[in-house]
Amino acid sequence: MVQASFGKDLESANGFKESSNTKLQKYGFQIEESTTKKEIWYEGIRNRLRHYMILELLFSICLVLILWKLCHISSQNDKTLELISSINSELRYLKLDIESNRASKPTMNSDGENKKLEEFVEEVIKDIKHPSIERNQKSKEYPKQVIPNEVNSSPNNSVFQINAASLILGATVDSSRSSNSDNNPLFGRDQSGYVLIDRSDPPSDKAWCSNEKNPILTIDLAKYIRPISVSYQHSKWSGMVPDGAPSRYDVLACLDYYCNNLEPLVTNCEYRATGDNKQEQFCSIPFNRNHSSIGKVQFHFRQNHGNVMKTCAHTIRVYGETKEVSKVKERTLKQAETCSKLTYDYHHKSWTYNMIDFKNCTELYSNDCCTECPECCNECVIEDINSDTIFICFLLILCSPLFIGYLLILILLIGIPIALIIECLFSKRK
Repeated sequence: MVQASFGKDLESANGFKESSNTKLQKYGFQIEESTTKKEIWYEGIRNRLRHYMILELLFSICLVLILWKLCHISSQNDKTLELISSINSELRYLKLDIESNRASKPTMNSDGENKKLEEFVEEVIKDIKHPSIERNQKSKEYPKQVIPNEVNSSPNNSVFQINAASLILGATVDSSRSSNSDNNPLFGRDQSGYVLIDRSDPPSDKAWCSNEKNPILTIDLAKYIRPISVSYQHSKWSGMVPDGAPSRYDVLACLDYYCNNLEPLVTNCEYRATGDNKQEQFCSIPFNRNHSSIGKVQFHFRQNHGNVMKTCAHTIRVYGETKEVSKVKERTLKQAETCSKLTYDYHHKSWTYNMIDFKNCTELYSNDCCTECPECCNECVIEDINSDTIFICFLLILCSPLFIGYLLILILLIGIPIALIIECLFSKRK
């Protein structure tokens, strides 16, 4: 009886275990099945998102490229329209001139002149609409344009008179042999060359300034000359010369490169107020056979107007004779394109103009851009920020961490052995 009941109890217990195991297996399978379905669903959504993101990225890149191309085309169209309008205005002025000449000369054949003018206008418009290769090859250069105040030939045609202290011709300020200037800071760009820009009306904020008592300005002339005269011109004034302008100065010739040997060219030159408000005032240099080849001069400013601390010189000129024939500069198509680009960037792309373009004073004046963009020339600097300076700064930023890393490694390589040697010495003493 007891054994029979005990056997039944074991069978019921085994049955309970089997039923519970089958239930666990069933539930486990259901859990695995549900987990697998969720993973498949999430994986499908992830793949679709990736697919659409790649397509959207490609579409965005294409859209950006299309927009950039449209902007480029629109800028080219604007330049073309500006060129056409300027040509039309020039043709209008030409027609008015011809009509005025015809009115003053009634005997001329008016029909023939009108036909010539119409043919010329049609030819120009045809070339604008359909530029040909031959036309482009023929028009590589514009008519000759001589830079003002650059070359004036003397009567004997063998000697030329020039302003040898002109930045455009190649004159420079020797800052290392000049007094300390606000335009040549310890950290920054040297802008001392403002005083060498040959302008008819120098700006008031572009000058060579020094706080020294009797400042010295040393200039490397563009050519070796026999000096005839010097002149000084301050920014525009009326009635009274502004304080800080030089009132009395001497000019000396450097007989060697380092200006250790000096010889006076002219002394006690004055710049003072005149009844006719004369802006540029000259000081003649007496003839001296020993001064036939001078390439470097010094201006010694002895006194300024108002007896103030700071002396500011705006424009100096050194006139002289040279036998070197200065070539007549021609305005090429490349120079015209450079000026057009700088003018457009100045008015429409200020960031590109200020950070990328080469627009220093030498670039603007040598390419004759001041007529097309007078604002560019008024605001120009001697050394500008351009793509080259940005590239150099970028390289310095990239290289500075590497340089610091190499320096730290070098310090560790040298410092650790020294520290170990010192520690060994101290341990031996103990």
